[in-house]
Amino acid sequence: MSSSNHTVFDEAALETVFKENFKALCVYCQSRFGFEIDLAKEVVHTGFIKLWENRETISPELSVKAYLYKMVRNLSLDMLKHEKVKQKHIKHVSQTSAFNTSDRDYSDSEVKQLIADIDNAVSELPDQMRKVFELSRYQGLKYAEIASRLNISLKTVETQMSRALVKLRQRLAQYLKFIIVALLLNH
Repeated sequence: MSSSNHTVFDEAALETVFKENFKALCVYCQSRFGFEIDLAKEVVHTGFIKLWENRETISPELSVKAYLYKMVRNLSLDMLKHEKVKQKHIKHVSQTSAFNTSDRDYSDSEVKQLIADIDNAVSELPDQMRKVFELSRYQGLKYAEIASRLNISLKTVETQMSRALVKLRQRLAQYLKFIIVALLLNH
């Protein structure tokens, strides 16, 4: 299989395309989007996974290489947008926090651990529930927009979001208890 002509292919062809393009795609991610090497590799791997998942629906006239670059570009832009929204949310929460954090300085490692725990909790949600949550909270989409984008009913979005919040509350309960204690101590 030539990596630029046919898009329906088997595992051997995917391996060939991977070997031909992986390093260049990683360099592209690093130089174009400023990603560290590990993040660039993660984005490129995700691009190859999506290529494999969509291999039967991609137009045979489309260049696999062009498809990969476009996929990696879109994934990178999504990641940057997600990070920007996450940072904006963290800044908002820190500015509007009901309790005074000046009594206790939080170390970078504590903040990083909290962010990692939140990311892990979100990633552990069932696939559709995670997508609904991320579209709502990280990309700021309204429920109707999410329903349209995911081709599901508005009621399903509402249900999935409600369940996601319950699961996240349970998974991150240790932090909620800390916030409640801090609120009580500051009043």
